[in-house]
Amino acid sequence: MLKPIGFMFGMIGIALIFFFFVIPGEDQLLDSLVSTGPDITLDAWRESFRYWAAVSAGAALLMAMVWFVWGQWVVNLNYWTKTNRTRTLWFIFLIVSLVGVVPAMYFTPAGQEWGRLSWVFYLANNLAVFYLATLFLSPSSFKYMPWGAMAVRRW
Repeated sequence: MLKPIGFMFGMIGIALIFFFFVIPGEDQLLDSLVSTGPDITLDAWRESFRYWAAVSAGAALLMAMVWFVWGQWVVNLNYWTKTNRTRTLWFIFLIVSLVGVVPAMYFTPAGQEWGRLSWVFYLANNLAVFYLATLFLSPSSFKYMPWGAMAVRRW
């Protein structure tokens, strides 16, 4: 029982790395690139970026947790080779996690220059949080479902 809970805390840990290190790093990069219009200050734009980047990464974490709960406690499988269409379901969870990017793109105010670069960061953060969390910490029966997991997972 402790191993699945540890995996879930590991997923949270991956998201916290993004919350505390990656998003602030992107914020500093955008500070030097983005110029805003007269209706919003750069500090207000950056605050909006940080908020929506965290929401987007949080949506990816939520979907990774749903994937884990589904694989660990909803579907009881003892052999990963008997999982039919599970990779398709994993991909559907990935697409659903990307829904968290849509409000971020919509509600982040437009900048005059390089403002849309935030959209790239929203997508990259969302995809990275979901992919890394499921790559390293999927339940045992589904640990080889994310692409590339066979090369990484040995436990």
